[in-house]
Order: sequence, then structure tokens, then C-alpha cells
Amino acid sequence: MNALVISIGSNVVLGIVLLAVLYRRRGPDEARLADPDEALMHYRAFDPAARGSATLASDGRAALIELDGGGLGLVERRGRRWAARSLDAGELVGLDATADGAITLRFADFGWPRAQLRVAEPEVRGHWLDRLEALRAVAGSRVRREVHDA
Repeated sequence: MNALVISIGSNVVLGIVLLAVLYRRRGPDEARLADPDEALMHYRAFDPAARGSATLASDGRAALIELDGGGLGLVERRGRRWAARSLDAGELVGLDATADGAITLRFADFGWPRAQLRVAEPEVRGHWLDRLEALRAVAGSRVRREVHDA
């Protein structure tokens, strides 16, 4: 019986020590995009052939990508990694903007339901809102047409 108590006690103490060490090592995620080229580099990990230009979010944690072929993409910090995705008409189901520059994208993807970024410059923000709204409107018209034809 004493051996069992000692074994359980030592495992509890070891568990507490390991949790304390992990908690201390966990720090804030300070990763930010330095420039548009870095955003394109992260997007190319998703699509190696991609070419275009990037608009960084004000906090550097996301970027909207305007591809040379007319497509759109997104790079966003998700957890401890950079994630990239193309923005296709059928996937963008909602778009919200606030006066302070925040743009919220809602996707039809339960694994990546939304993204939010801030674009401080009003003219750049307006350009992106126009592009994204056109993309969302195409998705809405496709959905209506499919429902209507059925």
C-alpha cells in the first residue's frame, strides 16, 4: 500500500512540475508579417505558383492577397502557424466592416469560419471591401440560381 501511495504521489508531483514548466515556456505569440513579400512567401507555401501583391493588416497578423490572375487570397496567423487560403466565391458567405477599419470575413467552412483584419487606410480598405463584396455577391447569385432552378 505504501508503494502505491508513493508512486501516485510522485506522479502527481511530476505532473505539477511539468505543467509549471510548460506554462512558463508558453509566451505571447509575437510573430508579425514584416512586409508584403513575407505575406506572399507564406501564401506560396499554400500555392507555389501564386504571383501578386499583398496588403498587410495594420497589426501584421494577416494579409489580403491580390493574385495576378484576378483571384484573391488570405494569409492569417492561426495559433502558432501561418495559414493561407484562396478566397473563392462559394466560400465567402459574409462580409462586415466597421468604422475603425476592421473587416470580418465569414466563410462556409466550419474549420475556418471567420477571419478578421484591420486596414487603416480608408482608400485601401474601400478597394478591398469592393473586391470582397463582388466576390460575396457572386456566391449569393450562384446560390439563388441553384435554388431557383431546382
